[in-house]
Formats: sequence, C-alpha cells, structure tokens
Amino acid sequence: MRVIFATLFACLSLEVSVSAASEKKPSAHNEGIPFILDSNRILLDVVFTTPDGHARSALAWFNMGMSTPVLTKPLYRELGVDRGAPLRLAIGEWRLEARADQIVDGDGGVGVPSFTHLFAPRRVEAMLPARMLTNYVLRIDYGRRRMALNAAGGRRPEGLPVPILLNEDSGIVAVEAEVDNDSRALAIDAGSGYSWMRGDVARDLLARHPEWRRVHGAIGAANANMVDFAFEKEGDVLRIPNVRIGDLQFRQVGFLGTAPIFGSFAEALLGDLFWDNWRKAAPVAVVGWLGGNALRDYQLTIDYPNRMSYWRRERAPDLTELDQPPITLVRQGERYLIGGVAQTRTKPQALLDVEIGDELLAIDGLAARGASKDDVLAALHGAPGARKRLTLDRRGARIEADVAVESFE
Repeated sequence: MRVIFATLFACLSLEVSVSAASEKKPSAHNEGIPFILDSNRILLDVVFTTPDGHARSALAWFNMGMSTPVLTKPLYRELGVDRGAPLRLAIGEWRLEARADQIVDGDGGVGVPSFTHLFAPRRVEAMLPARMLTNYVLRIDYGRRRMALNAAGGRRPEGLPVPILLNEDSGIVAVEAEVDNDSRALAIDAGSGYSWMRGDVARDLLARHPEWRRVHGAIGAANANMVDFAFEKEGDVLRIPNVRIGDLQFRQVGFLGTAPIFGSFAEALLGDLFWDNWRKAAPVAVVGWLGGNALRDYQLTIDYPNRMSYWRRERAPDLTELDQPPITLVRQGERYLIGGVAQTRTKPQALLDVEIGDELLAIDGLAARGASKDDVLAALHGAPGARKRLTLDRRGARIEADVAVESFE
C-alpha cells in the first residue's frame, strides 16, 4: 500500500519549472488547433523533435492538474531524453521546450492509470501540463474543439472575467468559489473528465442537503477513470444547484465526492491522503476541481500573466449526461468489469441481475471488449426507462441481463 501511495502522490505533486522556448512565439491572435475530446479530456496532436532533427508526431493529453511532462518509456528514449536531450515540441505554431531532468520517464505505474488504460484504443504517448504555457494566454473553445495560445497583452478575451490564483511552480490554477453560502477554492482542471470534490466536504454538503445526492458509486462521465479503487466505486455523485465564481454561476454542476481510499477509519486517523497531497501543488488549499463536465459548456480563456480567466457560455448544461443503468465499471486491459452496483433512490441493488466481477461483453449487441470508454458509456446511455440488454461473463457462464436506464438529473 505504501508503494501505491508513493507512486501516486509523486506523480500528482511534483512541482517543477518548465520553460517555453523562444524559437517562435505565437502571434498576437490565432484560431488555434483542433483537439480531440476523449472522456471530456483534451488530446492534442504534437510534433516532437528527435535528437537528429526529425519530426516525430504523437498524441498528447493536455492536463492542467499535473505539474510535469510525462512520456511513455519508448518515446522518452526515442527523443533522447534518457541521454540528456531537452524535450522540444511544437503544437501548431507554438514552440515549447523543457529540460531532460524535468520529464517523467514512463506513464502509469503502481496505483497510477496508464495512458493505455485511460485512452485505448487511441495511442496516447505524452502528457503535457499547463505549466508549459503559463507565459501566455490560453483559450480552450470546447464548442469548436479548438485550443489556442496567444501572446499576453492582446485584445481582451470574450466572456465574464473571473480572477484566478496561480501556483507558478506547478502551473495549477484555482478560483474562489461560493458553494452553499461558503467560500471554497476549486482548481480548474481540463485534464480531468469530471469534477471531483474532497469526500469529507461532499459528505458535509450531503448531510445538509441529502437531495443533492444522485447516486452512491460513480456512473457515466463520473466513472471516467474506471480504476479499481474506492475513489469512484464508493464515491457519491452529487449535483450542486449553484456554484458561483465571480459573476459566473454554474447550475446543477455534477461532482464526484471521492471515497477514502483506505476507508473511513484510516481517513479519521491520517486525513484524506489523496487530497492533502494533491493540493500541495495548488495555489491554495482547494477542496476539489472543476473538470471537463463543467468546463465543456464554455469557451474558457486563461490569461496566466495577468491572473485572470474569461468564461463565455456556449451551451446549456446537459443534465442527462449520467442517465444509464446504475453500474460502476472497472477497466482491465481490453475488458470492462462490473466494479459496483450503484445505489440509487429508486431501485434496490438486489433487483439488478448484475454481480460485481462480471465482465461486460456487450451492450445491445455492441461488443465491449476492446472498445473505447466513450463507446461503452455511449452504449449504456439512454432515456430513463429504456431497457439495455447486457451480455455478461460470470465465472465462465454467459448471462443476459435486461436492465433499465435511470435518470440522475
């Protein structure tokens, strides 16, 4: 267990300095480049420079909640980083660089999901943190699926202005938020597919507002990591009617209140080890983060040099995003297993013909093994009351289960 935490927290809380190269600065204003949205996470086409000067294209995960770049072990060696070569890359017209000693050799590890786990069948080979971009003005247009980097000092971005707090060492940004008439700090993390909240804070809110709970056990977009940890399997999904940051209001935003990874007794003795360590890289003691489910309704601009963000709403929140049968999934290689049967207010757990450990083979005929997470979740999604035919492998026996889609608005 100590090995798991040492690995996980080392990856989450590294604080290193990554400098932007000055070979070619972005223009005063540009339309940016397209990105892929995978489980509400941003993937970018990146061109790395090899030691012999050749271009090497790769797909990279843009992660605002991490502090240092990560490369797969083969790419780390192909780019000569193991021999001290600096990391040089281009994203569209942007040219960025980082020293070799600031790059993590290899993704994943004990207790940390790999790029393959998160994104397969897509081949993602790198993770790039926002720390590499903090000299500039970053614009993420979720509606058009475009990301742009501009020089500071240009025209004022569109949208409602909200001041930000920035940890210059890590690049992690936070905002002061009003939640249930209390002031809370939340990180902004486009690298996370769903908004997360400290479990103790979420439980306190639910004690005051039990009607905010939608389900015990992550489902749908809240189940984006699909790891075999308590975080998702024993977490609570809640909808907060109003989260205010500056003059901006988020309506009915969903959060996953994470479960204690070692149980409530250990948390009472040791505190929340995940959050107490993760927030060390934040500019203030945050109680959670706003992830892709909250951010994707906006064009978000972050003016790092001037410590300001701008939010232009592009669409209304999708309150049906979680509607599916109440099951929590765990991914193991190409397989999807039933990690938990989520507890809802309308259907007792015992009435579902689904057991923890079952392999999900198909949903309405769509083969699950080897499919992407988005395809699996899309197949489970439906209108409340609709029936889904699940084909399961239960200890070698083939089981057909007819389960209903439930509403979690």
